[in-house]
Amino acid sequence: MKSLFLAGQILLRRDCKFNDKSTVVLLPFRPKDENSSRLFCRWSLTPKCLLVLALLGCLLLTSCNSGGGSMSAGGGIDGTGIMSSGVVSAIGSIIVNGTEFDTSEAAIFINGEEIGVGDDVVRDNLDIGKVVTVEGRISADGSSVIADRVMYTNNVAGPVESISSMDATTKEIVVLGQTVIVNVITNFEPDMYGFDSIAMDDVVEVSGYVDDNRIIRATFIADITNTNILELEVTGFVENLDTDSETFKINDLTVDYSSINPSDLPEDFRNDLFIEVGGVLDDTSGELIATAIELADELGGEDGDEFEIMGFVTDFVSAFEFTTGNQEVIADADTVLIDEPPGGIQPGVKLEAEGSLEGGILFAWEIEFWKPDQIEVEGLVTNIVSASEFNIGIQKVQIIQDTIFEGGDRDDLALGVRLEVKGVPVYMNHSTLIADKVSFEPN
Repeated sequence: MKSLFLAGQILLRRDCKFNDKSTVVLLPFRPKDENSSRLFCRWSLTPKCLLVLALLGCLLLTSCNSGGGSMSAGGGIDGTGIMSSGVVSAIGSIIVNGTEFDTSEAAIFINGEEIGVGDDVVRDNLDIGKVVTVEGRISADGSSVIADRVMYTNNVAGPVESISSMDATTKEIVVLGQTVIVNVITNFEPDMYGFDSIAMDDVVEVSGYVDDNRIIRATFIADITNTNILELEVTGFVENLDTDSETFKINDLTVDYSSINPSDLPEDFRNDLFIEVGGVLDDTSGELIATAIELADELGGEDGDEFEIMGFVTDFVSAFEFTTGNQEVIADADTVLIDEPPGGIQPGVKLEAEGSLEGGILFAWEIEFWKPDQIEVEGLVTNIVSASEFNIGIQKVQIIQDTIFEGGDRDDLALGVRLEVKGVPVYMNHSTLIADKVSFEPN
């Protein structure tokens, strides 16, 4: 499917599987404060109105910019950049957390190494479901977001050591000592590989979000058994560092770094350092014999950059100070909270924080909460089966007693009405979505 962009965001069933028939809508950036120059309204995108919307978008951007900060060639509001860390939901350019980035001139980094520039490199090396960080800026004419760098590092690449079935749509596997949850939000490559295909000793590449127990919630798994992989890889925190035996652990994996020259180790090598390790597996000891150790990718943003990150709360000081993934987040009484659960912000909660960077800290103006396996679809109601079942495009949606309605109620459901639905897929193929929240949107 060709991606479309008009000075805003495209929402594509976030954190879920994607195909050419997925529902697509256009969502301009939300305002962050009363001085924001970004559009607040939501726009629908259909093939018949694309040209009209494009023209209106340019006019609206010109009009809105007259009252607030200006978008410059440097990117963002008042010259700030735009960054996003989350799952890739579409490839062509690249869409992350609902924002489409033009990657035609972007440098692509895989596991810390720059491998090329441009869309072809993106298509050849990135996939739907991989967790990436994108650094970019608003184009000079305000019509698109341009990516300068796209960074991807897998969580782990190695053999499957154990498989436990938790239920019909959830498995727990262990890869190189890293616990991985595989379920309805996991995307698979190649096409013939899938939930039921995972077998012992398969060599797999895993990408996903790490929760507060350092368990990887896989959003992407690729079978790389027959790809002639030269070394295995793992990313994580140094634990139990023993400088005498020259070993340390990353979760349940023991790493032997005795073959690494001390001068080639990261500076200030210590416990709790976030690193990437490449190496070969010792079949006798089960240890990973490290051939390379590097610091994991670090955030390259500047003060004032707009940043959005999806992930689990992994460290917690208070509801106003916590860590999502590896990113420290500060909130305050003015931070807008969307779909806040009863317990609020706490370890293990999945959320999407959006705000600005200051001194490497994300100061959040908005936080949206998500269930671990929740996805979002938006579009027009195309079929009503019953009072509790309807379709958005080809997506079947079921309403339950606990479904929350916003901007309308069950009686307002009708053909052609535009809805935004957050819910959890019932099956691996996402054929049915159980709605947690149904929001009525302007057509």
